[in-house]
Amino acid sequence: MSGGATSSLVWIDGRLLAPGEAGLDPRDRGYALGDGLFETMLCREGGVPLLARHLARMRRGAEVLGMHLPPETELAGAVARTVKANGLQDGAVRLTVSRGVPEVRGLLPTGRERATVVVQAHPYAYPEELYRRGMEAITCGIRRNERSPLARIKSLSYLENVLARREAAVRGADEAILLNTADMLAGASAANVFLVRGGGLITPEVDAGALPGVARGVVLELAGRLGLEVEERPVEPGELAAAEGCFLTNALMGIMPVRRVDGRAVGGGEARELVARLRKEWERFLSGRDPGSPSSVR
Repeated sequence: MSGGATSSLVWIDGRLLAPGEAGLDPRDRGYALGDGLFETMLCREGGVPLLARHLARMRRGAEVLGMHLPPETELAGAVARTVKANGLQDGAVRLTVSRGVPEVRGLLPTGRERATVVVQAHPYAYPEELYRRGMEAITCGIRRNERSPLARIKSLSYLENVLARREAAVRGADEAILLNTADMLAGASAANVFLVRGGGLITPEVDAGALPGVARGVVLELAGRLGLEVEERPVEPGELAAAEGCFLTNALMGIMPVRRVDGRAVGGGEARELVARLRKEWERFLSGRDPGSPSSVR
């Protein structure tokens, strides 16, 4: 990946500050307990085309946590102002909302905390060469607890994913694919997983531990429009080994082909063409040329 430097200005609770000035209260529950949510969003041509979907997922996550969020218009405004202040055209935007500074120390929130809002924006892009050759993936030893409410939200507690990605790096791979506690496919450390078989798609269901990903949702819609059969269901690891193709999705990478899993080649001619077709539709969707394209927030 290219880019990745921290933004020159960071939004913290209504103020745009240089990173060195952007201090956070060490008592903040997001810092102390991982009590909060985040969304990582794609910026295209100075806009954030999938912002509404990200904010909707954050709202659902807040309901799970019993956490009060600022109004969506306020969050959208913070994102737009941070992108504009940094002059960002194409890159990544991270919106972080913690439960805030507690009135009293302890695990139990009072419900009267004021959320802390942080927005960062910086250039970031996956190299085109990676899309051409495809990612190397492994199935890792970390298990995702599909019964946990945290499996369905973008919680600030992300150590499980950090450990999975670290295992992938140690083993010389780009990404780690996690199984759940029933030894079925759940997802990758920072992406959802799709298999290509028989001209259609298979992807782990949310009840199996798959994150309700924003990009995942768009791909399901695009596949439906293209007339592709899609199965959302429990997926056995052996199906990954036998798949005709495999790709990963998240909001920044879009649709990323996988060329090998655990050292075994995956993806042939027809499967590669199907993934390329989906990538083309993804780009068309983001560009605004698709009738169902979202309005990009600026």
